[in-house]
Amino acid sequence: MRVRGGASVTNLFPTQKQNLKRFGRSDEGQALVLTALALVMLMMMAGLGVDVGYLRYQKQQMQKAADAGALAGATALAYNGAWKAAAVADVNANGFTTIKNDGTSTGVTILVDKPWEGPFAGQAGYVEVSVSQPQPTFFMKVFLPDDQNTVAVRSWAVASALGSAPGCIYALEPAGSGALEVTGSVGIHAACSILIDSSDPSAFVKTGSGVVSAKNIGIVGGMSQGGSGLVKPTPMTSLAPFGDPLSLVTAPSPGTCTPQSGIITGSGTTTLQPATFCRGINISGSGTVIFTAGTYILEGGGLTVIGSARLVGNGVTFYNTGNSTYLYAPIKFTGSSVSTLSAPTSGVLAGILFFQDRSIIACCGPTTVNTIDGSSGAVITGALYFPTTPLKYAGSTTLLSPYTIMVAWKLEFAGSANTSIFVDYTSLPNGASPIHSSLLVE
Repeated sequence: MRVRGGASVTNLFPTQKQNLKRFGRSDEGQALVLTALALVMLMMMAGLGVDVGYLRYQKQQMQKAADAGALAGATALAYNGAWKAAAVADVNANGFTTIKNDGTSTGVTILVDKPWEGPFAGQAGYVEVSVSQPQPTFFMKVFLPDDQNTVAVRSWAVASALGSAPGCIYALEPAGSGALEVTGSVGIHAACSILIDSSDPSAFVKTGSGVVSAKNIGIVGGMSQGGSGLVKPTPMTSLAPFGDPLSLVTAPSPGTCTPQSGIITGSGTTTLQPATFCRGINISGSGTVIFTAGTYILEGGGLTVIGSARLVGNGVTFYNTGNSTYLYAPIKFTGSSVSTLSAPTSGVLAGILFFQDRSIIACCGPTTVNTIDGSSGAVITGALYFPTTPLKYAGSTTLLSPYTIMVAWKLEFAGSANTSIFVDYTSLPNGASPIHSSLLVE
């Protein structure tokens, strides 16, 4: 049999076989095979990259949700709130819920508790949040069995409720001008933040030649500035309103009036014991008054120090209150008294030196202004907490203490003192301010 061109079928096949053998041994044939294999590998690698990138993205989103949940839980825990519910709510707000809108499961698992792993395992004051969900694969499922085409992804975070809040000077009046007022040549140098809750355009009034410096200055409203004194850094205005940072500290309860006299005069030494003073404590003269550690309840009459009397008290809290029989009066340190007073370092009132009864009606008349005259050279360690009454610091010397916290309805600094406010809380539980804040630790 012959084909077109005169070649026989028998003669054709050997020729084709020889051509195929030569093609297989040639470089062109090997390159084609290698190219095909390389394309397959590249497609597999590209697919793997897509899957890994997607899983990594999902883990990052879970981590953000876990971080937010841990911080929310720790913040609620710091203020004795429903910390587990707060943590779950923030995880949900970041896009991870256990139930879809139609009532079916999303496959997400959210765990909230005290840390159960890591260096803080089992420790109180910490919150761990875990967020996990099986994630689908796209290209890897080609190589995996049908029952293994998802990958378990989990992120977790631990936050502490025992951190120190950034602020140590708080003005709580929500609407008036001059919630914080700095006049004259007085200077404030704070190793913390200054926070002013008033929404007034002149919430912070700064006049005179004194310098105000702080870690940060935040104002819900604005600032009115005059004189040559600088304010640094530039205050952040339009801050979100905030509340009383010590609102959850439990107030002491007044007891029966003490037989101790609250009126101390002369030049001798007097030692007082913790008790309820129904007409307050009034100290004058040049003597020394020693306060034994504990809580002194001033039920009417306040605490007045005039002259050159010297006060000494470690581990003390003065709770200032009043009633219809014994009328409320403010704290007044004037004259040239050289006093050394420090707050407790443990217990419910750790870090609280002066504590004004929150039920006292806020007002700004002279009968409610608490005054600490800096010319007395007082060394005051602790929180000066006057949530509904003003606090005025005036004088020519500075507050020298490891830490001083000022929380008042209104705050006024006047005189010529350069007031340095420090934030060394090492003597307090967990080395933290009594104004707590949450922070991520893992």
